[in-house]
Amino acid sequence: MTAAEFKYLTGELAGTGKPPAIGQKFTSGGDPLRFAGNTVLCRIDQASDAYTALFSAQQVLKAGPCADAFTFLPPASFHMTVFEGVNEQHRMADRWPQHLATDVPLAATTLDFEIRLRDVALPNRFQIRPTGLFGGFSVRVGGASGATEEALRATRNDLSTVLNLRRPDHGTYEFHITLGYLLRWLTAAEADQVIRLSGQVAIDLIARQPKFDIGPVEFCTFETMQRFDPVMLLG
Repeated sequence: MTAAEFKYLTGELAGTGKPPAIGQKFTSGGDPLRFAGNTVLCRIDQASDAYTALFSAQQVLKAGPCADAFTFLPPASFHMTVFEGVNEQHRMADRWPQHLATDVPLAATTLDFEIRLRDVALPNRFQIRPTGLFGGFSVRVGGASGATEEALRATRNDLSTVLNLRRPDHGTYEFHITLGYLLRWLTAAEADQVIRLSGQVAIDLIARQPKFDIGPVEFCTFETMQRFDPVMLLG
């Protein structure tokens, strides 16, 4: 258990009355809210052993302690974000392309991105490895080798340059596969239970899938966190 994980689950890190996704991405009851935007991602192939392993991990979490404190995503939505685009909720200068005003309509921004991405050459696939499970909802992943990790970071840098967008966390971004979202802060006892289960699930997942392939790289749009619609392949 890490102190940061415990502080996140109990709300100590945020210092707010509810987790950040509530009121933006989901209702307090777990129903999806409109949270429109665009992103660059790699899906988890639904015919792969990795997808089966991630599905199994999610099922264990859904049957575990405090499952009612989470909303779990449809397995068909499983993906790893390569580079965050923009969304309707966060129209701040440091989260928006520098060449566009923050009041430019989302559709126009997506079209601008699509045009800029047409001639971009990116790796077709990446091999990644799970490294842990944070808070019962987020599988932490990284490149399966040092070279792959460098390729992922280089891809992010290329996309940042092409799209003229660099978020504050660009250099420290942690790759992950989201299985669900936290609906409420946990008590200390609940957080301990969830963290213990997360550790067990992570060990099983890493044993089953120490490394796996993802890709191709896709530019997508979304209306909610439950579905990502492809605009174009970038690999």
